[in-house]
Amino acid sequence: MTNKTIDDFQTPGQALKYFLSSYGWTQDDLAHILTISLKHTNEIIKDKKPISIDIARLLEKVFDWKAHEWIMLDTSYQLSKKIEEAKEQLVERQVEVYKYLPINELLKKGWLKPYENIEGLNKQLHSFWNVPKNKQLDFSILESNNINIEYRKSDAYKDPTNEINARAWYQMALNHSQKLNVAPYDKNGLEELLSKLHTYTIMKSGISKFLNDLGKVGVKFVFLSHLSKTYLDGAAFASETGPVITLTGRYDRVDNFWFNMAHEASHVLLHLPKKNHKNMVFMDDSTSSITSKKEKEANEMAEKILLQDEILEFFDEYIGYITEEKVTEFSLSKKIHPSIVVGILAFNEKVSYSTLHRFKESVRDKIPNKYRAEKV
Repeated sequence: MTNKTIDDFQTPGQALKYFLSSYGWTQDDLAHILTISLKHTNEIIKDKKPISIDIARLLEKVFDWKAHEWIMLDTSYQLSKKIEEAKEQLVERQVEVYKYLPINELLKKGWLKPYENIEGLNKQLHSFWNVPKNKQLDFSILESNNINIEYRKSDAYKDPTNEINARAWYQMALNHSQKLNVAPYDKNGLEELLSKLHTYTIMKSGISKFLNDLGKVGVKFVFLSHLSKTYLDGAAFASETGPVITLTGRYDRVDNFWFNMAHEASHVLLHLPKKNHKNMVFMDDSTSSITSKKEKEANEMAEKILLQDEILEFFDEYIGYITEEKVTEFSLSKKIHPSIVVGILAFNEKVSYSTLHRFKESVRDKIPNKYRAEKV
């Protein structure tokens, strides 16, 4: 007789080992008593086989516990085993996924929602990459993804994980762009809009107005922070529903916002085909050197849009003593934000970047929520 209950054991095998020790029996003895094979007895004791109702009834005849107690202990063990197996599968899946996606960062940013099992993870990954539920998700898609990314990038991209993150960032931007409705793409309309872009920079609610007008000429805009190691300021890409411009707000400055906007819009105008080809993506790090022909062309157009030649010509005679009053004078006469004026002068080493602090102004809070891929 024993005072032990099923709560004292985690598995039927543990209980049987205890009983055999208490009775001084061997596995062979138990097999003989139960009239089953030694192999079957050994498998039950090692928890390799579940306890059937028939075996539970036999054990009731041999030991102190009722048949239903043996069934309850076995059921509890089988459930816990399935939970552990599910955890192991999830861990294995996460190890696989982490080679291609910064899952933890995506969770922190809210790009993915918390999940409890492998089914929850797979469901979100299928949704994120727009893969049908009945189709297996091949992670090689993250390496090819049928897109051709052209980078204006720093040496940081020597790390292959950076490109993986950049592709994930692109996919998040693409997903949000599909939620936006704009007019059909009008190349001539975009060209006209860019010719007066500088005037929006000094308008009240100028950013909101420009983004609205950008949609009227068929260009979608998405605001999305960059992932770690990507060092992105913005991107321009074609999609099935038209061209998309995405900015990260990496530097929360007026001059940076408008220059990157002008640069990416120039890519749309100059380098994205009139007919949509979803495999063309331009990604830009504004702090890196420019080497490709297309990047130089986009930069030159952006400089023209933001009146760089006029700014440099006007301030040429004031080099060394450029005052706030002169910056304001030019800004008002040409209808362009003073921060952009100083930013161009600083980039061309005519003034110190510290001068920008006088005209510092945040832009993040001026971007309407509908353009934000991340909700605030």
